[in-house]
Amino acid sequence: SHEQMATTVSLRKNFKASGKATGASARCPVRSGRVANAPRSPARRAVLEPESTVQYVDDPGTAGSGSELFSVVDEEKTLAASAFPIRPDELIRLTKEFLVLNNGCDKPEILADDFTFAGPVVGPIGKAGFLQAFSGFQVGDAFPDMKANAYNFHVDPFEGNRVWFSTRAVGTHTGVLAGSIQPTGKKVYSPPQASSVTFNEQGQATQLTAGYVMDRNVGNTDGLGGVFGLMWAVGKSPFKFFPEGRPWKPSLRYRLFIFISGFFAKLKK
Repeated sequence: SHEQMATTVSLRKNFKASGKATGASARCPVRSGRVANAPRSPARRAVLEPESTVQYVDDPGTAGSGSELFSVVDEEKTLAASAFPIRPDELIRLTKEFLVLNNGCDKPEILADDFTFAGPVVGPIGKAGFLQAFSGFQVGDAFPDMKANAYNFHVDPFEGNRVWFSTRAVGTHTGVLAGSIQPTGKKVYSPPQASSVTFNEQGQATQLTAGYVMDRNVGNTDGLGGVFGLMWAVGKSPFKFFPEGRPWKPSLRYRLFIFISGFFAKLKK
C-alpha cells in the first residue's frame, strides 16, 4: 500500500535526522485475523477478527442522556480493564517504530511468524510474501518528496492490542514508479485512509491493515486507496482493467433499485 510506504518514507527521514535510523532500503507495507475454528495458516487467515477476541462492552457508559443506541464508550475505563500486558502508550511507540523500520521489512524479527498484511483488495499475505511483494513499487524513489502525514494514533478499546492511525499522503511523481512508470510530474493528494497494527504479548506485529479510504471525495485519486490510488492519480494504472483497480461507481442493478424506489416513493405522495 502506498499509504504505508509513504508513512515509512516520511518517518524514516525524521528518524534518520536524529541519527537513529538503520536498515536496508526495502519497501513494504497491511493484516487479518483468524475466524474461529479456522486453520492457522497465516496466508489463509480471514480478514475479520473472531468475535471471541474482541472485548465487546455491554455497559460502556454514555456521554449525556438519550438513547442507548447512541451510547459512547468510556475508552479510558475499557482500556484500563484490558488484560493485554502491553499498555497503550507502549503500543503506540511500537507502532511508530514499526513504521520507521519500513513496516518491519528492515528488521523482520519484529514481525511474528504468523504475521499477515491485508488491504481492501490485496491480501491476506503471510510474512514471507509480505517481505518480498512490495519492494517492486519503489514509492520512495518515485515520490521523493512524499509525506504520509500519519496522525491520530490510538489503541482500539475493543481490541487492546491493536493500534489505529490515519494518513493523508501527499507527493509529487518525479521518479520511476514500479520499475517502469516514468515520471509524470503529477502531485498526488491521497484521501484520508485508516491503517492498523496488531501486536502479540511479545511486542511483535501480527497484523497490518492499510489503504482503507475513509472519504472517497477527498484528494485526487477518485476515491482509491493504497497503490491503486497512487497509480490512478498519475494516470498510469496497470490495474485499470479490473473493477477493483477503478474508482467505485454504482452497478446497473443498484441504479435500477434507486430508480424503482424513487418511482414508488413518488406514487405514495
